[in-house]
Amino acid sequence: MMVPKRRIGQRIARLVAAVTFLAVFLAASVQIVVQTLRELEDRKLGLQATAYAMAAAAANGVAQGNEAEVRASLTAVTRIPNILVAAVQDPLGRSVATMGQAAFLTDDLFTVDDSNLAMLFKGQVPVSVDIVKGGELRGKLTVLGDISNIRLQVIYTALFTIAAAILAALLGVAASVPLQRRLVQPLNHLTETIQTIRASRNYSANLTDTNQQDEVGVLVKSFNGMMEGIRFRDNALQKLAYFDPLTGLANRASFQRSLQEWLDVPMQQQNAAVALLNIHGFRALNDAFGHSMGDAILMTVAATIKSAIHENAVVARNGGDEFAVLLPDIETQADVEMAVARIQSAFFRPLQIGDLEIHISLTAGACLVDASKKSTLTDDILMRQADLALAEAKSLMMGRVQFFRSELIEKVEEDTALGQALRIAAKNGAFELHYQCQFDVKGCNISGFEALVRWTHPVRGPISPGIFIPLAERIGLVSVIGDWVLLEACRQTAEWHRKGMPPRVMSVNVSPAQIMSAGFVEKVRGALRKSGLPPHLLCLELTESIFIGASYAETIIIIETLSKDGVRFALDDFGTGYSSLSYIAKLPFHTIKVDRAFVANADKDARKRRMLQSIVGMIHGLGMQAVAEGAETSGEVSLLQEFGVEKIQGYAIAKPLPKQAALERCQEIETRYRKIAV
Repeated sequence: MMVPKRRIGQRIARLVAAVTFLAVFLAASVQIVVQTLRELEDRKLGLQATAYAMAAAAANGVAQGNEAEVRASLTAVTRIPNILVAAVQDPLGRSVATMGQAAFLTDDLFTVDDSNLAMLFKGQVPVSVDIVKGGELRGKLTVLGDISNIRLQVIYTALFTIAAAILAALLGVAASVPLQRRLVQPLNHLTETIQTIRASRNYSANLTDTNQQDEVGVLVKSFNGMMEGIRFRDNALQKLAYFDPLTGLANRASFQRSLQEWLDVPMQQQNAAVALLNIHGFRALNDAFGHSMGDAILMTVAATIKSAIHENAVVARNGGDEFAVLLPDIETQADVEMAVARIQSAFFRPLQIGDLEIHISLTAGACLVDASKKSTLTDDILMRQADLALAEAKSLMMGRVQFFRSELIEKVEEDTALGQALRIAAKNGAFELHYQCQFDVKGCNISGFEALVRWTHPVRGPISPGIFIPLAERIGLVSVIGDWVLLEACRQTAEWHRKGMPPRVMSVNVSPAQIMSAGFVEKVRGALRKSGLPPHLLCLELTESIFIGASYAETIIIIETLSKDGVRFALDDFGTGYSSLSYIAKLPFHTIKVDRAFVANADKDARKRRMLQSIVGMIHGLGMQAVAEGAETSGEVSLLQEFGVEKIQGYAIAKPLPKQAALERCQEIETRYRKIAV
């Protein structure tokens, strides 16, 4: 138990002693000072009268320059008590005669310091008067009085005052003891009680009611009332701390405590498993039916899982739409699969919630705990392993349980390190743009480029966009990278345009996160303004997924606003998403890009050829241009030309290249097709 370094009782005693001592000492000191000053003044007045009498007696001798007469007039000094010495000076300050009971230096004698402190320190009072004869100044008489008795009296009085002040302080401390006890005892009891509660977490203690009607009594009653409220809330919090209020299951904290208790049992020799189960598509169900229905789904799922497990298993709500299950006394992965399959099979039939039948499926991740190695494990480690297995199961969309493997940690660590490097690259702008030519079939020239971002890791080298772009989306950097690509693409296109090259449209991919970021319209306008690029030479490519969900209406406004500025828009990867022809026809798209999935091998597959021809015809029917992506063979290029596709993009024309190489490839293509045309 912690003991306070300075107790309140001691501090009260010290305070009382200090105040009493100072009060007595200051009062007595004032009285001593006043009395001493009065005695000094009386002594100086008496000496001054004696000095005037002696000056009158010595005036004739001084006027005549008779030193013997002057000395004779000063002999009275030896008979007058408390006078140490008397001295006479002429008007020029020269000593004429000195007489007294002690010897003094002339300089000390006539150097008069008449401050009270100096007089008490020396024990002497100097008085100086003028010697006048016939109305003329004849010299000066100095008398030095002895006040050592007054100094001694002051010392004795001061010592007595200090002793009296000390005695008064001790009496004050003694008188304050009952008050100290009245204050300190309840406070000490309160301190001890609080320390006991803090150490034991036992809130049953109360203070003894002193029945005092002062502040101490109020403090005791208030503390006891507070403890009563704490006990009530503590009982309620104990229930809330370890149980989920919605489903009635144990919560994450309770589950991890149960898991740690299993790990701490030294005699437990059987393996166990931890499984995490996630409701597939729960967010969509919540959005579709509302939060009340979502809560009902969670409660029903919790009850269903609990009924599908063995009675010695522990089930908990891990948070959100995720449930945790501890399966003790289990030996192999096959046993775990059977246990999880039993839970999943309980959801083969739809859940009846009110008037609705809801179809639910669970995705599971698990880790098998080897009993021989559990001393090296903790509940946090096992929960992390199960969570990583669940994350992989979600990505694979597996219907069976996915088990933890050590490679999952390596993958997470690798993704984390790559994400940190990507953040640094985004901060420093360590990206590069490559440009892929778009071949205009009718004009036999390169009508534009598509800007594609590339990143070279300082250690790992070039990283595929298929790796770092999804990573940027997960960590929230895709908008930052997209803004850089937009500005750099506009700048490069404007630079080519200023150098006299033919005007070519620059296509830039825009992600849903980027277009929905704050101030996207101003970012596009700013990029055009800074680079000096005409708006009609910029084409923003949007994927079909951007029109899904709540962002549809806002996206329409953004597209219409920038279209009025002259910016072009293209629908990318057409046919692979969720496009609705009803809104595509209404939007100001200039171009629709046909995905490679419809172009690849269309010259060799009659069915794909008919599908490609239909898609191109539909695009033309909407009054838009068709750009075919991913043309990699001369046969595919010929087929696209036959179907009237306006522009072709793909490795058969040119792969994405750095800016200088892209320009050189552009010149090669245009030169070759001009020769063919001739």
